[in-house]
Amino acid sequence: MLTLLVTVLATAYFVVPELLTRFVVSLFFVRKASTGTRSEEIMRGVFWAVVPLTIAWFTRNIGWWTIRPNIAANTQTVFGSLYSDKIFEQNPSAFYRAFNNFVAFNACLLLRTYVIVVLFALLFGFIALRLGSVRAKLKKWPRTTAFLHWAFMPKISEWHVALSPILVHERKELFVRIDVMTKGGILYRGTVFEKRISADGDLATLILKSAQRMIRGDFQRDRTSYEENKGVNPALPKPNPEDYWRDIPGELFLVNGSEISSVNVRHIRSVAVLKPKENEELAKAFSALQAEILKQIEIARLVK
Repeated sequence: MLTLLVTVLATAYFVVPELLTRFVVSLFFVRKASTGTRSEEIMRGVFWAVVPLTIAWFTRNIGWWTIRPNIAANTQTVFGSLYSDKIFEQNPSAFYRAFNNFVAFNACLLLRTYVIVVLFALLFGFIALRLGSVRAKLKKWPRTTAFLHWAFMPKISEWHVALSPILVHERKELFVRIDVMTKGGILYRGTVFEKRISADGDLATLILKSAQRMIRGDFQRDRTSYEENKGVNPALPKPNPEDYWRDIPGELFLVNGSEISSVNVRHIRSVAVLKPKENEELAKAFSALQAEILKQIEIARLVK
């Protein structure tokens, strides 16, 4: 029984906080399947267990649920009784009283620990999701920016970083456009609608909205013809790549990650958003330009 109790306590204090952290953080972004060596994973798990537990211990007597007195003696009684049947047989009622206090103590401490873990994980996810904006605001403190990059980037899937505006300032004003070259030599483009990352960190599927396919064969043929004949006929128009894109019927288009050879990602501003201050400055500039134009027109009229 003593071994079982120690196992349960070790799991509750050192394993559950890490699992709880992973769950909360996964609500914000896609995590890497593995973020380092085994020793690094163990150290990270210890950090997420020890720091919240330390805070919970120093706040154990704050709030409506506090630690009961004489918990050290109760803990000694519980472990002694589970270790030796003779100690238990001497006073069974003392063991049960001590065990109740022991359970209440651990429940109180674990509840505080888990709450702190969730709060830390929420803060972690909030900052990571807005890492580009946070780094832009802290650009005057390069060491802090470097620390944020070190703390957050290794834990986020590379595909999630590449296919989302997580590193870009004012990310809500942008959407991700992507060109996808398949292993069969077919070129697609579209707006990233959804993505799925496999357990090993690879891109499993990519769903595009407003997808298009390029007629590369015709483009390459016309470009080759242009290069061969532009010296003979200077008026020959140069092929425009935009003329060779064709819309793919349907609202969404799925590309298997295993078929992708290379990608090109662009962050496009969805609308020309101007802030109030920018609107005011732009209006003043237009007013000054209009006044100058009217002034020049008036001068030209007087000269005539």
